[in-house]
Amino acid sequence: MRAKALCCAVFTVLGLFFAALPARAATILVYHSFGVRSSMSISLPAFEAQLDFLEKNGNKVIGVDELATTIAAGKNPPDGAVVIAIDDGWATVMAAFEVLKRRNLPFVVFLPMAYTANPYCKVTLSQADIEKLRAYPKVVFADHSFSHSPKLAKSEEFARDDVRKSRERFRQVLGFDTKYFAYPYGAVSESYTRALREAGYEYLFVTGDSPVSATTKVTAIPRIAANKLSVNVLASVLRNHAVVMAKAKATPAPAAAAPGPDPTLASAAPADPSPRAVE
Repeated sequence: MRAKALCCAVFTVLGLFFAALPARAATILVYHSFGVRSSMSISLPAFEAQLDFLEKNGNKVIGVDELATTIAAGKNPPDGAVVIAIDDGWATVMAAFEVLKRRNLPFVVFLPMAYTANPYCKVTLSQADIEKLRAYPKVVFADHSFSHSPKLAKSEEFARDDVRKSRERFRQVLGFDTKYFAYPYGAVSESYTRALREAGYEYLFVTGDSPVSATTKVTAIPRIAANKLSVNVLASVLRNHAVVMAKAKATPAPAAAAPGPDPTLASAAPADPSPRAVE
């Protein structure tokens, strides 16, 4: 009895020790355009204010490669880590690039390939812009479809053709393939996910306000729109993510479920996306 009581006490102490460890998770902040009049834009001073806050608050900005490798291995990212993503390839990315380069911060750009390096699209990134970005070692290029059409999650035939075109165009513009893809409008379907996986995309990004941790599916990595977040709201989002992870650690793991359908082909329904304006 005495040995049993001692054993229970040891396990109790160990449980309290591990519960006190930080609940590690990352947050992906996604932006679109900078310094223009648009509902999806953020001013450069507001962007800089967010970056100032992250630095002062101890939120390390990490690259998408580090995040992907970590969660694919079933591990948690650094506590409070943040990934900066920029969608749609607008020409104003270059203004944000100067800010991020000056601060030596990594970021990922998700490009809609029909409009990227297109001489007829004067408001999107040119081939010269792409080459300038490529000279910065901390930028990662990723795919955001070919057409950026709402039809992508509705028509399998349209989606498969779009995936093929986007893959080819990305290779033409960048010279390599990417393993990262963000769903336009956050719209997901089983057939679209299947087409993307078959084409070789490994990490798929959706709309959602959940933290990214070891339990995040690589086919449904959530991102939160940051263009309308004040510093106070951003601080609240990061606190909420810490609370979510703390609750997850305190909840016993459920019993293993019976084998079911391949989770990589399941529709990724984002959990209460807030704000919802992610394209």
